[in-house]
Amino acid sequence: MRIKFIQNMLDLLRNKKRKNAKQMNNGFLASSNIYEKLKEDIKKIPFYNLKNIPSSQVEWLNNLNKLKKLMLTKNPNNFLQWGVIQYTMFITDEHGNYIPTELDYLKNRADWSDRYIHAIRENIVGNPEPCKGYPASSCNLIHHAYSVAQFEEKTQIKINEINTVFEFGGGYGSMSRLFYNLGFNGKYIIYDLPAFSILQKYYLKTLGFEVLSIEEFDKSNKGILCISDINELKSILIKLDNSQNNLFLGTWSISETPLSVRESIVPLLNNLNLFLIAYQNNFNEMDNIEYFNNFMVSRSDINWQTWHMEYLPGSNYLIGKNH
Repeated sequence: MRIKFIQNMLDLLRNKKRKNAKQMNNGFLASSNIYEKLKEDIKKIPFYNLKNIPSSQVEWLNNLNKLKKLMLTKNPNNFLQWGVIQYTMFITDEHGNYIPTELDYLKNRADWSDRYIHAIRENIVGNPEPCKGYPASSCNLIHHAYSVAQFEEKTQIKINEINTVFEFGGGYGSMSRLFYNLGFNGKYIIYDLPAFSILQKYYLKTLGFEVLSIEEFDKSNKGILCISDINELKSILIKLDNSQNNLFLGTWSISETPLSVRESIVPLLNNLNLFLIAYQNNFNEMDNIEYFNNFMVSRSDINWQTWHMEYLPGSNYLIGKNH
């Protein structure tokens, strides 16, 4: 009997190993296919010619050229270690001396142990640098979570109560995964430059999120749409039901664009009634404080709260919800 029991246990272990190996192989194939799609898509985007470009745009276009070259020549398994990513959209301990303050705030929330502690657990996609003070997460994810927690506190609206999110400038997709980690179950739109949209699709698909085409998104009640075409964006936003909770999200993003870009986006926000915006005082010659004060006046249907970030000089939050 004992010999038969041992034999049965050995058979179970062998079957488990085969199953794990099959799952790992399937995951590798899926990741490889997503990577090949990334390379295929990025090849379609031309490098930017930096001659005769306004000085305010040169830096970002140069960063996009660097990103495209890296996406064509390097394996994205390590993309969160690329210099251009860390410089533009990934906070590390080196530059995030305010992260301990934000983490303490999260830990002191009543829902830390049943929500945020789980939501900020980092994954391995892109090889993110762990936060030294909290290695289970990254400084970048903690920073995103702090902004979201500020929104929940000021509006008394939980993320899972939101129907649709429109994020302007989504980085590599980190904020959208955080929303789903916090219980969001609706439709999430990220509007960004083409190279970033491609990177977002790679990141979110590798994590297993449902990233849809615009046709699929139009018919679905949930999922993520990563787009760069303003006309596609218009076609989606105009259909939103303004009686639902629809959030506009732009943290240090729309505040870093020229006036012409802002003027193309703001008229599309009429069906959005929740706002989470973070912005710096100035962008090149643009006075952002004056700009967003005028924006608040233009949306008198929204109850606004705005304040300077004491621990991050020169930056501000602007949070609002409909009356």
